[in-house]
Amino acid sequence: MTIWGHDVVDILINWFPMFLLIGVWIYFLTRMRGGFMGSYYKEVLELYRRQAEALERVAAALEKKG
Repeated sequence: MTIWGHDVVDILINWFPMFLLIGVWIYFLTRMRGGFMGSYYKEVLELYRRQAEALERVAAALEKKG
């Protein structure tokens, strides 16, 4: 089967890497918005919150000492 003088199989073979790249990009884009990566970001934010609390305690202790 030909389209505009080109064989459909040749077109698909030539464009397959580009379609694969776009598919992988979309997969990771959607995965980062939710699921495993979403929970990862929540864990990171919780870690930052705990670090900020620890730094506040250290700063308060240094202010009392000084």
